[in-house]
This record gives sequence, structure tokens and C-alpha cells, in this order.
Amino acid sequence: MGWLRWGPREALPYDARFDHRFDESARAEAYGPAYPSGWYHLLDSAEVPKGTVRPVDALGRHLAVFRDEAGGVHVLDAHCPHQGASLAHGRVSGEHLTCPFHAWAFDGDGALAGIPGLDRCPRTGVASHPVAERHGMIWMYHDVSGARVEPPYAAAEVGPIVDRAMTYRGRHDAGEVRMHVAEVIENSVDFQHFAVVHDGLTVPWTTWTIPGGGLDHTPDWYVDEEHAHIAYFEDDSVVTWRGQTMEGSRSLARVTMFGPAGVVWFHFQIPTLGEVVLFQTHLPLSPTRQRVRFRWFADPAVASPWAWITVGQWVAQWKADLRIWQNKVYQPRPVLVPIDGPVHRMRRWYKQFTVSDAPRRVADAR
Repeated sequence: MGWLRWGPREALPYDARFDHRFDESARAEAYGPAYPSGWYHLLDSAEVPKGTVRPVDALGRHLAVFRDEAGGVHVLDAHCPHQGASLAHGRVSGEHLTCPFHAWAFDGDGALAGIPGLDRCPRTGVASHPVAERHGMIWMYHDVSGARVEPPYAAAEVGPIVDRAMTYRGRHDAGEVRMHVAEVIENSVDFQHFAVVHDGLTVPWTTWTIPGGGLDHTPDWYVDEEHAHIAYFEDDSVVTWRGQTMEGSRSLARVTMFGPAGVVWFHFQIPTLGEVVLFQTHLPLSPTRQRVRFRWFADPAVASPWAWITVGQWVAQWKADLRIWQNKVYQPRPVLVPIDGPVHRMRRWYKQFTVSDAPRRVADAR
């Protein structure tokens, strides 16, 4: 392995030696709301078989995610209104989730449905949350206010996956990273950093770069004309070898930012073969701690090794960003220069996810 070197610019993977341990409360406050409005990937569908319940601690809540015996998925606030036990450690019985402490039963909407030994029940319950299943993932809509609202837009879908023109190829759980969820969107308009952090030709899934190889980037960012909650980042990249541009390697990656970065997905085009779609999801476990997962699909003509390499190339670039993301703060009034990307335009777009739209509110669950 002597022909490999760390790079680019000593962009090592995250290491505790570089962890300065900021005052996390002050750091989080600078970014604004920790849990902006949007859809969030709680679990993979396969993690919640019929008749099971799973705990999830995220978005400032202790949640119970359960699948009833008919196959429907529900998400409830987990603490029982009776004596506070966690419903996430109860059991599923038919269409109900029962408390492990006194066997109070709750339906998928969070309403109390029965108490052993009683014919009549108090009118009470726990909060339920909008939920959807897409592409093997369970999603919950969270409003920044903490109240239950009707989602203003549906959970993400990619047509070729729905139509089975693309098939599931793999997943990767990247674990937890110490950053605010907004950092993903902030990064998309930071055009300057591509020439510093992402200028190396990287070995897939690693932070090692190949001597003599490089990448030139031409980035762009814009908002969808019809859907206000969607923005796009595009990168026209080309490989260089010992300073020479390899035109045959030129490719365009399009990244869809769906809401406040609970999910982004990438369309990678492999010349002559087809397309790979990669989902990257972020679940806020705390204001400055995210669980990150990757899940990818590909056209039938794209062999699984090619899909794996394509995904691995992006994950390698993502790893190069982590050391910076986990040790930076938010600058409300950044000093910008002409070669910066559209930072202010992006922040105006992002602001919609940090305020609650009152007309969409519905009553909090009982």
C-alpha cells in the first residue's frame, strides 16, 4: 500500500485527537432549531417485522415504532400516560401496542383502546406522528414546533425505484457523527472547499488518494421551480491525471435535497451502463449528533461491484468532510467573497423549515 498517501491536504477521517469538544449547547444554539420540519428516516422496514416494536430516541423524543399484525407501521410517543413506562418495550397485539407495565392498549393513532379488567377507559392517549414507508425505509414527519401537523408534502419517492426499473443493491450504516443537520445543506453551497477538500482522486470507501490523480469540480445550486421544499446541487466533475484533464471521465452528479436534509439522494450516471441512486439520511439524535445511513439502488445493467464502487467514491468524499463538520461552528454573518456559492440564497430557502406553518397545524394528540 506504499503507493497510497493520505489526502487530499491531509484530510484524515474523523479522529478524537482533532476533537476540540466545544460547548455543545452554545454551538447548537448558533445553528438555530435542532429539529427542523421535515421527513426523517427512523428505521429500515426490515428492522420492524410484523408484530414487533422498536425504540428510537431522536428529534427530542422517545418514540415507539411498531408494525401491527396487519402490516401497518405506526409511530407513537413512547411514554405511557398512566405511570410513564416505555411503550417501546411493550408488545404488539393485533392492531394495538400494549404497555409492559399495566398492559394498557393503544391503537395506531395513539388513543387508549383498552385497560385489562375495565369496561370503560379514560379519554387519553399518546401523541402519534405521520409515518410513511418508501424504498425499504420508515419515515416520520416532524414539525419544528413539536406539534403534530399534516405534512405539507409527501415522503420522498424516486420513480424508477417505485416502478422496479431500479433494484436495491446495498446499505451502509455510518453510525453517529457530531454535527448539526443543517451542515449538509450548508456544505452544498460551499463551492470553495471542493478545490481544497475534494481535489484528490480517492480510493472508494477510504480517505486515501491516488498519487497523480485529481478531480476538478464545477458546482451549481438551485431551487426546484415547482416544489419549494426541494433544492438541487449539481457537480460537473472530471478526473485529472498528472495535471492533464481526462475528458472521457467527465460525469454529472445531481443531488436532491429534500427538505432540511433528513434525506438527500444522489443520481450518479455510469457511462454506457446506467444510473445509481444513493440515499443519504440524517436522523438528529441530539442537536449536534446525527445518525447517518446510506442505501442505494441501480439500473439492471449496472453490476453490483460498479454500484459499490460508485457509492464508495462518494462515501470517501463524505468522510473527508467529517473532520471539518464535527469541529466547526455556524457563522450567522459569514465573511463571503465572490468565489463563494449562493450562501444567502440557500439560507433563505432553508428558513422555511425552521418556522411552523400555523394553518397546517392540527390538534396535539391526546
